[in-house]
Amino acid sequence: MVTAEEIRQAKKFLENKKFSIKDVKPRLFAIVAKELKLKFTDLLDKFEKEVSDGETTSSNKKQD
Repeated sequence: MVTAEEIRQAKKFLENKKFSIKDVKPRLFAIVAKELKLKFTDLLDKFEKEVSDGETTSSNKKQD
């Protein structure tokens, strides 16, 4: 179970990262972070890696 403070922190984090709380629920984000024992930034990085499925994106391509 997460506290109201943890949910508020998750909401603020998501808003600062320009995520809609309609798309990413702060309560669920906080629960997952707590269960996996990850900081919010680490959890977001993990999500991004899973979503990209290891594919090279324009942000992580090597520049010639």
